[in-house]
Amino acid sequence: MSLVFAAIAPHGSEIVPQLTDDLGLMAKTRAAMQELGRRFTAAKIDTVVVLTPHGIVVEGALSISGTRHAAGIVGEPDGKHIKVAFESDLAFTAALHTECEKVPIPLARLVGDDSKEKAVLPLDWGAVIPLWFTAHPLTSPRPQTVIVAPDRSLPRETLVRFGVALARCAAATPKRIALIASCDQGHAHDPDGPYGFSPVSAEHDGKMCAAIVSEDLGSLLEWDEAFLEDAKVDAFWQTIILAGALGHTPLTGELLSYEAPTYFGMAVAAYEAQ
Repeated sequence: MSLVFAAIAPHGSEIVPQLTDDLGLMAKTRAAMQELGRRFTAAKIDTVVVLTPHGIVVEGALSISGTRHAAGIVGEPDGKHIKVAFESDLAFTAALHTECEKVPIPLARLVGDDSKEKAVLPLDWGAVIPLWFTAHPLTSPRPQTVIVAPDRSLPRETLVRFGVALARCAAATPKRIALIASCDQGHAHDPDGPYGFSPVSAEHDGKMCAAIVSEDLGSLLEWDEAFLEDAKVDAFWQTIILAGALGHTPLTGELLSYEAPTYFGMAVAAYEAQ
């Protein structure tokens, strides 16, 4: 089959109804994520690849899940929390590793200890939140997962080539593949937030939304490093991987929502075959 669905999805924990005391907060984003979930379900996905800015990062490489299982919890175990568990698509991971060796692209498989059948890749909010709205509700069968975390020091061209390699592997499998770029946007919208205030965050988020609407994610490759630093972003690296994948397998994009109700911005976008 091929890459049949993709998304840009935020990972703020208060998007999840079970994790917030104020359902009015992030309501616009929550509704968009629920719509994203409906579209994901309709796409009949076999395997979902999640690109996360968090998780286990390997210096000088893209880390990729190599354990049979992946699971995580967000929130307080003795209070409000959510938890997910998935089987990993080890066949797709192996194919992607082989494809990356040809380029070459530095890909580091996380395989756990010697007891690989029992090893579990820990998932944090960067993967859990997008999966909660997309793959987690599905049970018959539940999609398998592949979790990827890029080292931010990697050259932009390497990340784009990885996106292309991922799309090539998707085209070579009979499975229906989805790709989710887990992304919050600028993190300096609030002077009382952990990153302080910078008007560049709003500028960045406006440019990101414009790139999504115009279906020109490739334009991100021209963005200046100082601009990204001032905006305090965590979306850039995953988004240019997505751009590489869409360059190989074009999908039609739609911006479903944008808001910045706290110190960080959140955009939700869906990419579907027409």
